Amino acid sequence: MTKLKRPSPKYLLTDGFSSTPSPRGRGTFRMVVRQRRSWVRAALSFTVFFIVFVFPFSICHSAIAEEVFLRDVPEGHWASDAVYELIRMGVAAGFPDGTFRGKKEITRYEMASMLSRFANSFNTRGGKEDKLVEELKSEVALIKFKRKQVAEGTQVSGMFESRGRLKPVSPCQGRLDYRLRLAMKKDFGYGSSLQMRLDTVDAGFNTTNTREFAARLIDIESRFKLGGIDYKVNLGPGVVVHTESLDFDPSENYYIYIRPKTAITGTKRIDKMTVTGSYVTRQVQTSGSIGVHELYGKLKYDFGKMSVFVKPRYLFVIDGAQDKLIDLGVNYNVVKGLDTSLMFCWGDFSAGRSGMYAKFIGRARNKGTDVTLRIDKVGSKYRHDIVNEYEFIYLNNFGRLILDGTFDLGVKIRQKLNSRFSLELKGDYVTDGSFHYGEKYPGTYLLWQAGVEYSFSKAVKAQAYYKAYDVPSGTAQFGDTVAKTSDIIGVKVSRAF
Repeated sequence: MTKLKRPSPKYLLTDGFSSTPSPRGRGTFRMVVRQRRSWVRAALSFTVFFIVFVFPFSICHSAIAEEVFLRDVPEGHWASDAVYELIRMGVAAGFPDGTFRGKKEITRYEMASMLSRFANSFNTRGGKEDKLVEELKSEVALIKFKRKQVAEGTQVSGMFESRGRLKPVSPCQGRLDYRLRLAMKKDFGYGSSLQMRLDTVDAGFNTTNTREFAARLIDIESRFKLGGIDYKVNLGPGVVVHTESLDFDPSENYYIYIRPKTAITGTKRIDKMTVTGSYVTRQVQTSGSIGVHELYGKLKYDFGKMSVFVKPRYLFVIDGAQDKLIDLGVNYNVVKGLDTSLMFCWGDFSAGRSGMYAKFIGRARNKGTDVTLRIDKVGSKYRHDIVNEYEFIYLNNFGRLILDGTFDLGVKIRQKLNSRFSLELKGDYVTDGSFHYGEKYPGTYLLWQAGVEYSFSKAVKAQAYYKAYDVPSGTAQFGDTVAKTSDIIGVKVSRAF
């Protein structure tokens, strides 16, 4: 049987530095292990010393070395900023002795070297800037895409108004009413949209007024672009006239709600000029047939702070009466926050000034204050009774008609007190065409209102007001007999959504 030999000690014990067998035999193993541990401790100590002391010093030294100071370009030198900027960009460098030698002539070789380094620096920086620009373009494109998605969706908006009115003098009376307005719009893109609106006008009032839902409360509007022309098509009820009990609030009798008329309009903008043409159904009979037709054109030119326009109209009844009118106007922005408008209109050219209508509007806005002044002077023969009675003149501050042969001075002042509270004062002073006012002049009146508004949020607002209506003759518009003075205290709450 063969005896197994013990492996040679040279494969088991060494002194850690050579492969020579240790002559000390087994007793030397513990000593070798101790020597190895001492070397490990020494290596670790050196590493910690290098990290804590040497490495930070070397970093500081290299950072200090990177900052260059030139002895012949001291701080405050007229060219110091330019020189150090070129060094920072890597375009130029100082000489080994710490000087720049700015007065030394430059050779063609040195110039070529500097231009080459400048181009490389510019290309590197330009590449980074281009990357940032491209990233910004991507972000903007994403935002536009999201907005377009929202815009092309169906949008629903509206407002609900609730109002309470109290007549404080005998016989005391009170009324509660509401008005609901809804709009649903679908945007198809490329300037095309379809919108349907609901407006209850006075159908929610505590009165005997009744309105046909489809004929008076609903209107539809379509917009599209064709051949470079913007078209708008409306299908609507037109003007809605409210009647009010004369013994409660006679100032609201014949209040006018402006609703879209059935019409088709085309608009084309050519540089600073805007051209508009339209066909409008002015009056629709109860049978549904069109009573009065209108064709009009409008030419407007924008000069910057000022714009002028001319607007001829032609009204007619099939196989009946007809009328022609023309409007000339100018809008002028005097200074920032101050705008003015002046318009002259001719209805009956043969009647001289009696066939004219003149209007002036001035509006000033500054630091929470908004003041509007309006003057309307209407000749007694401006409009044709059969074709266009009560048309073509904007309503006054209280939604009331401005009749032929009258003068209306309107003022509206709104003052914002803070982010929540606002004060408002408005009024209309109406005389006859010769500026007469008083008991001997029927139809003349003074109507004014003062109120305070509180905004709970951008969508919710509440208003309290006092309104006074003075008719010195006791005869209002259209010959209605009313009290010479009447007062109303009101509260209105509105919620937009």
